[in-house]
Amino acid sequence: MEWSSRHYLIAFNMVPGIGGRRLLALQDHFGSLALAWHAPQHILAQVKGIGPKTAERFCALRSSLSPVEEEVWALKFGAQIITLADEDYPVYLRRLAVPPPVLYVRGKLPSEPGIAVVGTRRPSRVGIAQAKHFSSHIIRQGETIISGLARGIDHCSHEQAVQMQGRTIAVLGSNIGNIYPPEHVPLVDKIIENNGAVVSEFSSRCPTVPGNFPRRNRIIAGFSKGVLVVQAGAKSGALRTADWALDLGLDVWAIPGEISDPLRKGTNRLIQQGAFLVTRPEDVIEGDSSTKSSAKQSMKELYEAGLHTNEIAATLGKPIHQVLAEISLLQVKGTIGN
Repeated sequence: MEWSSRHYLIAFNMVPGIGGRRLLALQDHFGSLALAWHAPQHILAQVKGIGPKTAERFCALRSSLSPVEEEVWALKFGAQIITLADEDYPVYLRRLAVPPPVLYVRGKLPSEPGIAVVGTRRPSRVGIAQAKHFSSHIIRQGETIISGLARGIDHCSHEQAVQMQGRTIAVLGSNIGNIYPPEHVPLVDKIIENNGAVVSEFSSRCPTVPGNFPRRNRIIAGFSKGVLVVQAGAKSGALRTADWALDLGLDVWAIPGEISDPLRKGTNRLIQQGAFLVTRPEDVIEGDSSTKSSAKQSMKELYEAGLHTNEIAATLGKPIHQVLAEISLLQVKGTIGN
């Protein structure tokens, strides 16, 4: 069987150590992934970013890798595989500097980005209450909640969404056949039943290791039009999700807390660095859809008139981060040109 572009993407994604950046390097060096796949080891080792160890690992594995068998494996878990070569690959993920080349999807992906709700794995009772309160408002506004299926704040936000029969997307740090943490398997089923989805970029060959989770965080940001950090310590992974959101020009909101509380050090620092301080759900997303529609139309007119983003922000009286986020959203929708 002759492989298509998507087959090569799936197969390369099954090789440990070959992710989006190295795939780009291979594509640039050889001109096609097909040529890269069949290249000899000593040539592969010369590719920038690949090196001898990755080349050796790849050559030892490639004869045993089958993208067709990988698709059969995904189907066993009720999932489909979507690649960068496919037309139904989410447009909003293409905003990332290095989009995940392959997605394993159980359920239905939203047509538009949602609102990420993230935070510590060990929240206080107040943090749990805040996650549920803010998530409820986001769902009532018809938005999709994006999070990482982790214990703590992630779990609370997903759970609140399904309780309200709203849509939520869970981005995994494990492959779809090895849901982590395992106690969240029933929650995964509820998410899918409520028209949401569970997504992973990790193949059947990929174990669940700590390095997976920072990679997952960038996809959470890619699925979002803004990130709410509910409660996070100084080293929380939620802060990295916020960093990815800022790289995309998206809004970041943070709930403040007592300065001596270690679970608020991260959120308080985000506010110091320019994140929006929020004390009520309405601070995250406005409930008046007519106002939002009018603002987007006005922004569309200003953008198409050739105004710089700084000029648009000044004209509308909005923060530059918010203007960049709304322009990105309009581009994703195809309302304005890139």
